[in-house]
Amino acid sequence: MGIVPWEDVSSFDGQAQGLDHHGMTLKTMVRSVPGLLLAAIVALAIGLRVRQAAGSMVYDEMASMYFSGQSWGNLWGWWMLRETNPPLFYSLLKLWRMVVPSPGEWAIRLLPLMIGFAHLAVFGHYVRRRLGWPAALLGLLLFALSPADIYQSAYVRGYVLAKLMVLVSFIGLVRAIEADGDRKAARSGWAAYVLAAVVAIYCHTTMVLWPVIVTIAVLVDEGLSRRLRMGLALRLIGADLGIMVLSGWVIVIALAQLHARSANIAWLVPLNWIDYQSSLNLQLLTGGAFSALLMAGLMLIGLIRRFRSRIVRLAALISLLTVVLFKLADQVHPIISDYTMHWCANFTVLLAAASLTGGVIGEDPARRFLRQVSALSVLGGVALAGLVDLFVVDYMVVPQDWRATVHTVADHPGAALLVSHESIGVVIEQTCLVEFGSEHCPFPLVVMSDPRQTDNWAFGGYHGRLVRPEDVRAALGKASTIYAFSRYYYTPLQHLGLDPGDWNEVMWDDGELIGPIPATAFDPPGPGEPPRKADYNAQYTGQIDDDDDSADDGDGGD
Repeated sequence: MGIVPWEDVSSFDGQAQGLDHHGMTLKTMVRSVPGLLLAAIVALAIGLRVRQAAGSMVYDEMASMYFSGQSWGNLWGWWMLRETNPPLFYSLLKLWRMVVPSPGEWAIRLLPLMIGFAHLAVFGHYVRRRLGWPAALLGLLLFALSPADIYQSAYVRGYVLAKLMVLVSFIGLVRAIEADGDRKAARSGWAAYVLAAVVAIYCHTTMVLWPVIVTIAVLVDEGLSRRLRMGLALRLIGADLGIMVLSGWVIVIALAQLHARSANIAWLVPLNWIDYQSSLNLQLLTGGAFSALLMAGLMLIGLIRRFRSRIVRLAALISLLTVVLFKLADQVHPIISDYTMHWCANFTVLLAAASLTGGVIGEDPARRFLRQVSALSVLGGVALAGLVDLFVVDYMVVPQDWRATVHTVADHPGAALLVSHESIGVVIEQTCLVEFGSEHCPFPLVVMSDPRQTDNWAFGGYHGRLVRPEDVRAALGKASTIYAFSRYYYTPLQHLGLDPGDWNEVMWDDGELIGPIPATAFDPPGPGEPPRKADYNAQYTGQIDDDDDSADDGDGGD
């Protein structure tokens, strides 16, 4: 029996010929169901991503702005040894900034948003063609509600492009495998597999594992099917060698960074099993509680119901191999963060989507009705669970609010901003570029030198001078009010022996704005006052002291 999309009442044997006016109306209504559901899912996806995009750009996004402002020679030369991410996305952002009228947040974030929606379009079209409308709608709904996908779709980094390219690479490879003597289809499939994989690798270095993972998956699938084709295996290995050659720039830079023990990757540590499970839940499932269990159940159902489908078997193998190989690689050198594995959601979502089947020609009307009701129930349940997890249980936290930071200082006459470490100075300058149109902030910015060599990507990038801690008071000049920003180990007040808890703190998940602080607080201790002891190991953790009643959770930071 052939599978038909969602419903095609013309497939009713004989009955379709005898439809009266009411039957034709029913036929029209039934055929409109996929379109209406698709429109609702697209609207939901757009709304959630626009909501996310309305927030302030965060630390790494401002770093993307900095890199996209570099010369082509820097981006594609040895200068990039300082940065762990390859230069392709930065180059695209550089070109994008030549097109958009201003460097504002919405203009910049439109680039990843467009790539994210392109990914949804490609995914939905492919799954509909291979598995039918119900599967496509469920897959799109799962992506629409995924916190990781919402975040990365508005995130000015290369992850969203890598995810799209992995999908295109997979589609091309399957096309090549199934060409069955069609040389044109085989050539286009192999070309798509190779070129898209190369683009993914130039988006993020960890994507060098993609050809390894999918090659093992294909060979295992061929072996389990007892029809391993030596010609296919040789062509696949040859294509992988081509990918590695074309990705030579990324591989050479990565090896040089590992040899040099780059401080930019030294902060990563292997995840323990509990943290790894939490990261997998976020990146490969829905990130929620009940909805993640629901998706895992749908994945199992999809694998069982559609095991005969090549793309379903490959999706299962790729998901399993990704979890295993990334963990093994993480033991050699840490590579896992809450961003680096979300590309694999292409396959976990495909597995879950396969749990819903389309109709078949000649299907019994009663069974057809039950299948429709079941599909609608699953879609409704997933939507409800996902929305509850997003808005009731735990919506995505705000890492830092640089927009609120610079506007708070700019709106306070006579105020200056104090930060520590050159990378924070670079980020503040990029924030001023985005918010005010110039890297020269409309307030005095004092950047303290910091002994730590972390975030060395920014070294030499700050346009002002770095101030030694003992010279901070003089550098503040005539400013009457001071704000200080803390993140990570870059805690300027503690470096001066001051306690941030003495003043108002607006706290986010990965940064806080402290102030207003009277400038006199930075004067040397008076007679009889104890000396101040600098603490260079103080770290901002996002935790609020129980005895600190002045702290704010940051929800109303500006």
